[in-house]
Amino acid sequence: MSAHRAARARAGLRPLQGLRQRDAEEIAFAFGLPTKKIMASWLASLNYVRNVAAHHARLYNRKLQHAPARPKAGQVPVLDHLRDEQTAKGVFGTYNALAVIAHLLRSIEAGTDWHRRLADLLRVFPTSHCLLVASISVPENWESLELWRGWRSVSRRPIRLHQLNAG
Repeated sequence: MSAHRAARARAGLRPLQGLRQRDAEEIAFAFGLPTKKIMASWLASLNYVRNVAAHHARLYNRKLQHAPARPKAGQVPVLDHLRDEQTAKGVFGTYNALAVIAHLLRSIEAGTDWHRRLADLLRVFPTSHCLLVASISVPENWESLELWRGWRSVSRRPIRLHQLNAG
């Protein structure tokens, strides 16, 4: 990995870097994530996606420079499909970042309809011989996945900000 790419990869850690391990993991747990490392990976990936979008670059069929880490099976059940063999091939595809966004938004606000609006867009995605929704690594059975059709409340512990500031 080049020094430049390594520095960019570490950029996702910055929001969590100055925190004690316990505090950083408490924040990760609040978002339904098992570790600080996964949270940092997701932040780096979402930062990259945000920068691509902010600079009006193409996200469609882009290979992400920072793919979000995939939790081990069972750690974030709604995202277990990201470890499936078919989906794993698209680990650097835009779909994984979209799945992470859907999970995070729903863990922040259970009533969000972002995942439904995105699913509506994917359903009406124009198709041709060179333009397919699969080009962004969307799995064939995506509509049947819990992430897009329904939502169970994320079992999470609330962040207690007074504890983050304490000794």
